[in-house]
Amino acid sequence: MQKPLYCNQVAFDMFVSQIGCRETNIGICSAVTAIAMRFDRQVSLQLVALELGDIAKQVTKRVTSGSDRALIAHLHQVLFEGLGFRGDTGNFYNPKNSLLPNVLECKRGIPITLALLYKLVAGRCGLDVIGLNTAGYFLARLTIDNERMIVGGFFSGKLMSESEVYSRIRKMMGRQKIPEINSAVIEVATRRQWVTRLLANIIQALSIQNRPEDIAAVMSCTMR
Repeated sequence: MQKPLYCNQVAFDMFVSQIGCRETNIGICSAVTAIAMRFDRQVSLQLVALELGDIAKQVTKRVTSGSDRALIAHLHQVLFEGLGFRGDTGNFYNPKNSLLPNVLECKRGIPITLALLYKLVAGRCGLDVIGLNTAGYFLARLTIDNERMIVGGFFSGKLMSESEVYSRIRKMMGRQKIPEINSAVIEVATRRQWVTRLLANIIQALSIQNRPEDIAAVMSCTMR
């Protein structure tokens, strides 16, 4: 058994055990919860799953038809209007914004954790959500009746057009002209990339706070 120098053994073992399962929602949820366990030993995968399941039940019990559009409408009502999930604009680089259990508790996060929350709850409601690994803001996307719907969880669930996403990317890159919208600009994220980008965000936030031991602990996961 490999013994990490900085990460606690339970969190490390759980993260490693999910390496081969990250292409499932359960696997990615387990991996990101394991990361949070490094910072809070009270974190439990079972509790996280229960909270996600409870939110999903709040959504599905409102739906009286078989319409996916109605399901999405209720999903947004519960997540962003009822529970008030939105981006933490006041303390964006707080490392806790990158930890799913904390986001569930505080209802604040960064783009990728809010997109992940959206994906995990939507998945429990029977909706397939993918991630968009765009510059600046990680987004969620689902397809209903051949129509693509891009969701900005950081912006309280704002529905965005591809042209709006393109405009935000251009602004983030500081260029007036970039290549037309294509897979290189709006990249669909693999589930492994969800974890990789989340780890990178945590490391950046910890670097700002000058926390070398915590950085080393997270780095031990990036090398898996």
